[in-house]
Amino acid sequence: MDIRRVAVVHCVAMDRSGWEARLLRDAPCAGVGVDASSLAIVAWSDAATRLFGEGEAVGVSATTRVAGTDAAFWGGLLAGGAARSTANGRTYEWTAVVERDADGRAATASCYAQDVTERVACEAKARLDGTMLRALLDNLEIVVWAMERDGRCTYHEGKAAYSIGSRPGAFVDQNLRDMFGPEASAMFDRVFAGELQYSEGPLAGQHFQNWMIPMRGGAGDVELLVAAALNVSGQQRSEQALRDKLGEIEAQQRTIRELSTPIVEVWDRVLTLPILGIVDEARASEILDGLLHAVTSKRAKFAILDLTGVKEIDTATAGHLIGMVRAIRLLGAEGVITGIHPNIAQTIVNLGVELSKLVVHGTLREALAYCIRRLVGPR
Repeated sequence: MDIRRVAVVHCVAMDRSGWEARLLRDAPCAGVGVDASSLAIVAWSDAATRLFGEGEAVGVSATTRVAGTDAAFWGGLLAGGAARSTANGRTYEWTAVVERDADGRAATASCYAQDVTERVACEAKARLDGTMLRALLDNLEIVVWAMERDGRCTYHEGKAAYSIGSRPGAFVDQNLRDMFGPEASAMFDRVFAGELQYSEGPLAGQHFQNWMIPMRGGAGDVELLVAAALNVSGQQRSEQALRDKLGEIEAQQRTIRELSTPIVEVWDRVLTLPILGIVDEARASEILDGLLHAVTSKRAKFAILDLTGVKEIDTATAGHLIGMVRAIRLLGAEGVITGIHPNIAQTIVNLGVELSKLVVHGTLREALAYCIRRLVGPR
């Protein structure tokens, strides 16, 4: 026996009013019968009660019984066959089937409503997500693309596509494994194994940072690779220009420091170093390095530290100067100090330095004469 045939015969045999009542009772959406002229409710389903609350319905005006509706709403629904209403923070989607009398005028309407609040919220979020993604793709130097496991590109959008001589969508249906070669293909495999991958490198004369993200399906397996490629060529150029500028500034500073502490060979194996301005720890270290290098390279026997241009020093600076004299002595040369101001002399005394070991002259001329006598005189 054909059970489907029996079911059809049984259904046809059912009383029409009972059939419609059963449909209204079991339907997942609310059913509301409305008189087209008076908008009085002539039928009301259990689902309508669940959506719009308990209370009398049949015989009551639909504008009163169904919150969030008025005569204009029902007129539009009956004329257009579809509409939406809102009430108490919920959104309802309506459809209407109008039955007409012998003269063709609307008599009654079967109206069906379902709560679409969650769907509307999801649609709004999807629109917002799409708008935000479009804003990023159209305004940033970025390309977003997606690839299936076999390498077929399914999505390729973004302004940065133009920077490599391409266009958005150009890679769709292309095999990216074949396009980018074995090294990239191995990285794709790691993504499909569930690993987030990052890479950085050149492409068509531009420099890109790439993030590749595994996207899992309902079963938990990675079904899609989604990637974002950001063109950072402009940033790299700016960083390189900044590094070049910093290098230039450092070179200028080295030149200035060298000019501010020139080491001059004023006589054979006699060096002089006029010191000007403030001598802090960093500058003292640079002066000492330059002076020791000059003593070694020139095979100097004497190095004159001329302090005429230094008006004031603190104890730390004085200590650095004494340290220079000692370092010169370790190289087999003799350090001579000249041009000491009274306040500098007081500072050196406060250090408790053994002054008998310091060679000091009042002027550079006297210091130079001393060095020459030592060089040419009896040894």
